[in-house]
Amino acid sequence: MSTLKDVAEKSGVTVTTVSRMLNGRGYISEKTREKINAAMRELNYKPNELARALSKKRSNFIGLIVPSASNMYFCKVIDCVERLVTGSGYKLLLCTSNDETKKELEYFNMLSASKVAGVILASHTQNIDLSVAIDAPIISIDRIISPRIPSVCSDNYQGGILAAEHLIAKGCRKLAHISGSSYLNMEANKRFFGFKEVCEKEGVPYIAIDATEEQFLSMQYENIIHSLIDSNPDIDGIFTSNDIIAAQVIKICSRRGIRIPQQMKVVGYDDIDLCKFCTPSITTIHQPVRDICQRAVESIVLGQDKKGIPISVTYPVTLVEREST
Repeated sequence: MSTLKDVAEKSGVTVTTVSRMLNGRGYISEKTREKINAAMRELNYKPNELARALSKKRSNFIGLIVPSASNMYFCKVIDCVERLVTGSGYKLLLCTSNDETKKELEYFNMLSASKVAGVILASHTQNIDLSVAIDAPIISIDRIISPRIPSVCSDNYQGGILAAEHLIAKGCRKLAHISGSSYLNMEANKRFFGFKEVCEKEGVPYIAIDATEEQFLSMQYENIIHSLIDSNPDIDGIFTSNDIIAAQVIKICSRRGIRIPQQMKVVGYDDIDLCKFCTPSITTIHQPVRDICQRAVESIVLGQDKKGIPISVTYPVTLVEREST
């Protein structure tokens, strides 16, 4: 692999001159630039951008911290953020924390040392703002961490309302909600509060059960779904806090001979691609993931350009009706 020294020797200039050109420091004649660029092409030299960032005030990298890279919702977030980051002239540094606070703090230290342009935080780690020290803009996705860190979320409360209203309008008489980890201070918990409000207003009985963070990371919800159906055979409508749970509800109902939507109706949340591929396809609450990610990336870029102070934003959600209801 070619080095900076190789480029300097090939082009007949000093290492300092090559470094100055790469970092945009000082005057370099056009003739010298051409010689250096020709040497780099011939040697197939690729500058170490992280190393270059250490000599600058800020790099052109944006960090993204997610709890899981296998969860289909976060796959969608990663894909959207990467496209938007590169489209804005930056590059993405992806960090997967597996909901481990220690690992997340280590990532923050790494991103700070790399002088990233900013950090987009999409994890479940609690009280992370008390331990974070990074001289770059931070914005959180689907979480409100603290008043000093802007956030971009969907209207989770309205999502819960839409789901409950739809199930009741479809004739359901006893509902259940399978939530994420309600003991965590997450915006997603508002999905249950909206669901609960409608059920109580309409006089429809309901129950709620909690999934664990371990189930969230492993995407294995079968045990709590079997337990829910065993304990409540009269349930005819289920609202789940994500589409992965909804897909597993459909699979288990099929195995148990419970017909969907005739005997059980199911509404998910997120509107990931899985919803269209399931049989029956999944009715769900659509989050505008691309809009959310675009806002997050723009907030980092605006923070760099000093064009404005990012503020917290909430995007509306919609119900997408498919075969499961």
